[in-house]
Amino acid sequence: MKYGVYLYPPAGGGDPKDVVRLAQGAERLQFDSVWLGDHIAWPARFDSSSHRDVGGKTPGPAVVKLDVLEPLTMLSFLAASVERVKLGIGVLIAPYRNAILAAKMLAMLDVLSGGRLIEGMGTGWLREEFAMLDAPPFEHRGTVTDEYLRSFVDLWTKAEPTFEGTYSSVSGVVFNPKPIQKPHPPLWIGGNGPAALRRAAAYGDGWMPLHQTPAEMADKVRILRERVQSTERPSRGMGISVGCRFRFSDRSDGDATLTGTITQVVDQLRRYQEAGVEEVHLLNDGYSTVPELVDGWERFVSEVITKV
Repeated sequence: MKYGVYLYPPAGGGDPKDVVRLAQGAERLQFDSVWLGDHIAWPARFDSSSHRDVGGKTPGPAVVKLDVLEPLTMLSFLAASVERVKLGIGVLIAPYRNAILAAKMLAMLDVLSGGRLIEGMGTGWLREEFAMLDAPPFEHRGTVTDEYLRSFVDLWTKAEPTFEGTYSSVSGVVFNPKPIQKPHPPLWIGGNGPAALRRAAAYGDGWMPLHQTPAEMADKVRILRERVQSTERPSRGMGISVGCRFRFSDRSDGDATLTGTITQVVDQLRRYQEAGVEEVHLLNDGYSTVPELVDGWERFVSEVITKV
């Protein structure tokens, strides 16, 4: 089992020094990866029902006042602050950026980090953010994401990349430097539903849902593996991860979390492992300061990982 952590500073702060402290703490504790998600800015008002539908905590009104850490910028900054740990985007919302520009920024992040990028891709859930950014239509976000995935691979791997789609067209482009990782940085697909499983089987090197129970993971891992076997892509491994809310407390806070006592968290990780999960990514669920969160990670490493 591999382990990663999300780098959001407690209480929604955006101080770069806090993000660096978290990343360096994760590296010191030998976590495999660090992660940031993708938002550009919060709309002043939005419908959060789509977020509830994927099992997330409902964002309250206060969320719009939080600092937003744009992941490509922040991870490029962190590349010079940590030397070993992988830098993951969990996940980049494909429709928010021009395809060639996004591919370039990701390639540069892989170069700057010495080949440590893990690129997670997702379709997004916040309709109002799409409108705010003048992105392609929210209803077409799945098509956009599929086209971007294919564009990225062409741009990263071919001397003369060519792709023609509805929302992404690539031709007559000289795209250098290429990413360091060959054939390209790993592409992980975010999302909990059937479309994400289809996309992961068709294009992905891994699947990374959020807030799934071990039982849900077992069912969906089986479906994903069946779909991978039915594709015409070359045989390859398919990484399986899950992102979970994490906090040590007197009791568990649900079967889709890593909250509770040491024993409860260990037992939950074992259930995820039995369901086919190979990586777990921890999201802070209540630690209020950077030292408290890092202390929680340290307990996780010393008292949980050693028992799984």
